[in-house]
Order: sequence, then C-alpha cells, then structure tokens
Amino acid sequence: MKDERKFKEVIHTIKGAEKDKDKFLKASRLERHERKPRFDSDDLIALMAFATIWLMMILFFIGMN
Repeated sequence: MKDERKFKEVIHTIKGAEKDKDKFLKASRLERHERKPRFDSDDLIALMAFATIWLMMILFFIGMN
C-alpha cells in the first residue's frame, strides 16, 4: 500500500491532530504531561561510572593472582 500524500499534507495532518488533542484535553480539563526519556545524560554517566568501577575491581582481582 502506497501513500500518495505529499509531505506538506502529512505535516498539516500532524499539526491538526496536535491541535485536536489540545482541544480535547482542554475540554476534559486535563493537562498534557510529556514523558521524559528513559535515559538522560545523568543516568548514562552514572551507568558508565558503575561499569568502570566494576571492571576495575575485576581487573584488580585478576592481577593479584
């Protein structure tokens, strides 16, 4: 199945859907809550630090033998 719409039509449809979503939320007295990404830069730095320390401990115990 091929979509014959042009790029501008697709963008217009997406913007219209966003406006409709905002109208629906306003009518139902709800707020839009954007979800934060699963990993942000702080989480990535903490994960890298943990992995580095863990690897250093393994190499240290292997080097003792």
